[in-house]
Amino acid sequence: MQRAYRFAIAYFALFGLLLLASAAALFASKIGFSLQGIELYYLGSETVPGKSPYGLLESAVPHLGAMGLFIMVGAHFMLFAPARAKRRTLYLALALFAAALLDIAGGYFIASGAVSLVWVKFAAYITLSLLGTLLMLQLLYYAFWHSLSPRRHPR
Repeated sequence: MQRAYRFAIAYFALFGLLLLASAAALFASKIGFSLQGIELYYLGSETVPGKSPYGLLESAVPHLGAMGLFIMVGAHFMLFAPARAKRRTLYLALALFAAALLDIAGGYFIASGAVSLVWVKFAAYITLSLLGTLLMLQLLYYAFWHSLSPRRHPR
């Protein structure tokens, strides 16, 4: 693989890790890493209003596009990896898409009164963050420490 591709993939992975870290910082400051914090964020309290369906939609639309594109590009870069990593990446990408969809839908579940599903939102966010980090670290590994180009066997 050409050196320029390796650097492009590595920059994507580094910016992806920064994106995931900043998302975790925002989640921690706005919502907090507790089920009660998530419930309070979406349902509100006497002093803080909850999220409206329109507000949830305003947030969901760009997140659907951005998360889908981020996962698709990251998984696409793994096409240059060995076959074993490609199979693993397929399952990783499917799990990431499912976690992203549940993360976005989790807010709707809670705001519509299904408070018992707060754990779905929390588990989906944690899964999305951890698997996204795994994908970015995997890209860095294949960009620098393992060949991203297909192995060529002499005939």
